[in-house]
Amino acid sequence: MSQDLDLKAVERKAFRSVHQDGLWDIYLGVLLLALSLFFAMPENEGSEWNYMLPALLGVGFAFAIFQLGKKYVTMPRMGQVRFGPERQKRKITLAWIMATYVLLTMGLLLYSLYVWNVSASGQAIDLAINPSLERVLVASISAFIAGTSIIVISYFKEFVRGYYIALLTGCGFFFTLLFDSTLPMIVAGALILVPGLVLFINFLRQHPLPPQEASHGNS
Repeated sequence: MSQDLDLKAVERKAFRSVHQDGLWDIYLGVLLLALSLFFAMPENEGSEWNYMLPALLGVGFAFAIFQLGKKYVTMPRMGQVRFGPERQKRKITLAWIMATYVLLTMGLLLYSLYVWNVSASGQAIDLAINPSLERVLVASISAFIAGTSIIVISYFKEFVRGYYIALLTGCGFFFTLLFDSTLPMIVAGALILVPGLVLFINFLRQHPLPPQEASHGNS
């Protein structure tokens, strides 16, 4: 029994150690900065792609940095760990939950952009509630979905820093939509990205490449 507990403790420690590289922080920080470009789009038609294209490239860049960093930086230094059935089950559950969140977020993002553009142009929104109240409602729902999605990820991945990131992300969405300014989202993204970069640099210093890996890299 004690041996099983020891093995679970070792597995949990190994599971949590994969977040020491700061790549999740970098990924989510860059992602938030890229998404801020969607809310910076001007009202005039025809110039949307000047903002949408860099935003989409930023999302792709964030994903590439995360995947390549894990493959070529983290794994050579820490090795590849195979976790037990319980961890694999948590991974599958998380995938289903996040798929639902993605669908909800995409629909809300499109509706948020609609409210953003209509309110910014001074047009009245033909709904039963006051336009300013609707903006508060959309901002609150956006913040809730964005924040809770990261909380769910953090819970299943045992990513403690994720709760701090969830708070910043929720605040970024809420105040960006509420005040018609991308500055809150940019600030939130920077406050996530910068600590991630610091963690990444410290990870490289504390976990140099094993001699065999280093020799392969130099050859």
